[in-house]
Amino acid sequence: MVATIVGVVPVRIGFGDFRLIRLIASWFSSIALGLLVAGPLAAMGVCALLDRAPDGEVRASLFPVAIAALDPFVWACVRNSVVVAGLAASTAMVAGVVVGRLIGDRAFRLRGPALLLLTALAATPSVALAMGASAAVGDDAATAWSTILSRSERATRHLPADAGWLLWLLAASLPGAAAATLAYAWALDRLDPAWRDAARLAGADGTRAWRRLAWPLLRPAMARVGGLVFAVTLADPGPPLILGLRRTLGFQMASAAFDAAPFPRLAVLGLLALLACATARATLRLWAGPTRLVGPPRRDRDGGRARPAASWPRVVVLSTLLGSGAILAAVPLGGLARAAFDGGESGFRSAAIVPRLADPAVTRLLFRSIVLGLGVAILAAISGRALGGLEAGAGPAASGRFRRLARLLAPPPMVAGVVVLAFGFLIGLAAETVDSRSSIATRRLVEGLDGERLGLATVILGVWLATVASRLDGRRPPLATGTAECRDAATLAGAGRSGARRLARGGFGSGRWRAAAATVATAAVNVAPAVVLASSAHSATIGPGLLLFHERPGGGAAIAASLALIATAANLASAFLDPDEPDGRTG
Repeated sequence: MVATIVGVVPVRIGFGDFRLIRLIASWFSSIALGLLVAGPLAAMGVCALLDRAPDGEVRASLFPVAIAALDPFVWACVRNSVVVAGLAASTAMVAGVVVGRLIGDRAFRLRGPALLLLTALAATPSVALAMGASAAVGDDAATAWSTILSRSERATRHLPADAGWLLWLLAASLPGAAAATLAYAWALDRLDPAWRDAARLAGADGTRAWRRLAWPLLRPAMARVGGLVFAVTLADPGPPLILGLRRTLGFQMASAAFDAAPFPRLAVLGLLALLACATARATLRLWAGPTRLVGPPRRDRDGGRARPAASWPRVVVLSTLLGSGAILAAVPLGGLARAAFDGGESGFRSAAIVPRLADPAVTRLLFRSIVLGLGVAILAAISGRALGGLEAGAGPAASGRFRRLARLLAPPPMVAGVVVLAFGFLIGLAAETVDSRSSIATRRLVEGLDGERLGLATVILGVWLATVASRLDGRRPPLATGTAECRDAATLAGAGRSGARRLARGGFGSGRWRAAAATVATAAVNVAPAVVLASSAHSATIGPGLLLFHERPGGGAAIAASLALIATAANLASAFLDPDEPDGRTG
């Protein structure tokens, strides 16, 4: 029993009271985790049901949802986006398995450069590939595609007439295939090397042994990458806006966000995108089964033995595939470079990009991008620790349920921006209904932030939400505090609590700073959801800015190409800085 004095009245707190306090804290943590999952969905659902009448009155109505459900144009946009995202995800998984099996655990001289090339391809932004492909081969691709369609009536009925759809599929599939290959190699390094010996003892070898013993363990990693590629591609606004593909979810969501009254249409489109992603994730989860490979890769997976040498046919096929991927990426990036360094009448000049980046509008855009990256990194670090505390307080069972639901219902990047706008819309409605004093205080608070700072804060919140949603994948503990055994050993050796955690982390300190730097680089050049939150020139960052400048006549395309090259360089730096698993990063 523990006795304390409050004033002059003795109070006794028993151990049963401590258990009650822990139980209440666990309930609070579980409820908070549940709200984190259900909150975004509820906010979009409420905004989808709220309609503002011509007189300004806001009322609940099923009419907007009914219009969307019966509008064939909306369903055509959903169908087109789902088809492209599904093809990109399927291509990524198939290519990842094929190229991953060629790399495998074999030893060859080009293994290191091959992995570096795959990392660079996985980090290349799809919007940069689409913009570069449109500038480099857009007209030639359109002519060749129309010629192919004119030779077959069946192809005309089943294939799109616009070659932009093929360019979008290529821009989404190439980074996805590279990320899937890295995920396969990463998962293979976790696999116990004794599976080959077990296969030989069972009388199986080659493809049959791989299909029965290794593939069931590797399949969840490929399904996770497939779900990631599907979610990123489904509502990606970059390539559709660059290529003029209006019948897509990304294009329509960006157009709705640009309107003065985006809701309820924007909320309905966001819910449709979230429903499609949840369906794809659930299907892939049922196909892949539970994840059995956990923990870091086996650094000593060969038991001190050298890797078996790869045969020359394997090396030739692998080199051909990797070379083809490098060419497919080099052509669009070359088109971007030619557009960025185009000196006009003076021709191609390396110094032509300098005055464009020195323009005051571009300089302010770059400064806002740096602030965006730093703000997202700070919020991600704070929310990571807070989320880890909630998961620890809720217990393993509740935190496991939370992560499963979060992986299923995590909003795609574009939908994360819709969630932020939905919360802002609901807060604005609440401010209109409170008493006059609170309304004046709220108005003064909003007026204290000018349009640029308020818009940038909204972008930071949206990109932060997309970052947090992408990290809720359950691959590792929320806090990199080392294993419990390491902490206990350090404590028994005489170290304090903070010292034990520091010793248990080992080399994670430098990795944490590298991860923060990677977050800054990635967030600074974010396209989705930044495009729906920074649609004006005074609040745009690099991602929305390259889309805005691309439509501007008189040198705007050159500035957009320069910003796309900056975005590509930032993503490449992020890929080589980020110590996380490679299947979680895609351009």
